[in-house]
Amino acid sequence: MRPVTRTRIRAFALLSIASISGCAVPGHYLNAVPPALDDDTAVQDVAARADVMRITAAAIASQEQARLSAASKIAQGIAAGPMASPPRYQYRLGTHDVLRITVWNHPELTNPGGLSDSQTGQEVNEDGTFFYPFAGKIPARGRTVSEVRDTLVRALSRNVADPQVDVAVMSFRSQHVYAMGQLAKPGMAPITEVPMRVSDLVAQSGGLTDSADLRATTLVRNGTTRKIDLYALYYDGDLSQNVLVQAGDILTVPENRYNKVFVLGEVTRPQSLQLPRGRMSLAEALSDSGGVNPFTSNPAHLYVIRAGATGRPQIWYLDASSPDALVLADRFDLQARDIVYVDPAGVARFGRVVNNILPSATLLRATLQQ
Repeated sequence: MRPVTRTRIRAFALLSIASISGCAVPGHYLNAVPPALDDDTAVQDVAARADVMRITAAAIASQEQARLSAASKIAQGIAAGPMASPPRYQYRLGTHDVLRITVWNHPELTNPGGLSDSQTGQEVNEDGTFFYPFAGKIPARGRTVSEVRDTLVRALSRNVADPQVDVAVMSFRSQHVYAMGQLAKPGMAPITEVPMRVSDLVAQSGGLTDSADLRATTLVRNGTTRKIDLYALYYDGDLSQNVLVQAGDILTVPENRYNKVFVLGEVTRPQSLQLPRGRMSLAEALSDSGGVNPFTSNPAHLYVIRAGATGRPQIWYLDASSPDALVLADRFDLQARDIVYVDPAGVARFGRVVNNILPSATLLRATLQQ
C-alpha cells in the first residue's frame, strides 16, 4: 500500500465525535503507516499512535480474506467442539414423554377399558419407566423408541404369542430448546424425532425481526457459548453455521441498534446510520448521508476511523477524487462504530488535527465499554 503523507481534517470534528455513543468493534489490521515528514512532528506522533493506510484493491482483498478466515475458524470450532453434530440423530425418550403403544390383534392391550385416544398414552414416569399390562415396568428414559419396542416385545412374549408391537411418541414433553431475542415469536420449542437445526428453530419462532443482529447470534450449550453467524448461513450459504440444536440449548438473537456508523464532516446530512442485517459499504453510507458537499468538501481526503484488533486506532484513507474511488468505496465494508469523516477544503494539517481526534475517540470507546 502507498503511505499517506499530508491530509487535512477539520478541527471541529472533535465536537461531533464527542457526542457519539456506542462501543467500537475491532477491525482488520494492516501494518502500514505513513512516513514522517521532515519537520512535521505531529505526523510522526500519529504514526506512533495509529495505523494509517490507503483503501486500495489489495487492502479490500486482504479484509475479505480476513473475514473468510474468521468465519472458517468459527466453523472449525463448531465442528470440533461441543456444538458438533452427532453422526446419526436419534431421539431419546425422557420424563413425561407420552407413548402410543399398539399391540396388533390384541385390542384389550392396546386400549384396555375402551378409553379415548387421549387417555391411552403411556407417560414416562419420574423414575424413567412406564407400566404396561402383562409386561410390567418398562425402562424408557434415555432410550430410543426402537429400544423400548424391543424391550416391550420381550416382556409381552411371556404372556402373548409372537406379539406384534408398534411404539410411537404421542407427545414430546421432556426436552426443549429456547429461542430468545429478536424473533417474531420467541419462546421454547420441543425436541422431537425430527432433527432440528438453527434455521428450523428460527423458522418455528416466526423468523427474524428487522432489528435482528445476524452476525452476533449466540448458542449456549451446557455453559459453553458459541457465536452463530446467521448472515453467513442465510446469505453466504455457510451450512456449518446451521448447528443441530440439542435439549437445553439457548439461541439468542441480539438487537442491532448499537451497530451504527457515524458519518461526519462535509456531507449533506451528517448522521449516524444503523447497519442493516447484512453489510454496509462506505459508498452506501455516503449515499445515505446525501453524498459529499460539492462546495465545501475535499473529496481527495476521506477517512474511516476505527479500533484495530488490538484496540490501536486505524485510519483508512481514500482519495475519492480518483477515477476508481467509487468502485473501492462500494467494496469497502464498514464495521460497527466506524467513523466516516469527509475533510473540508483547506483547513488544517493531517497530523495535528488527527492527534486531536484520537484522544477523543479513544476516550469515547473506553468510556462506553465500561
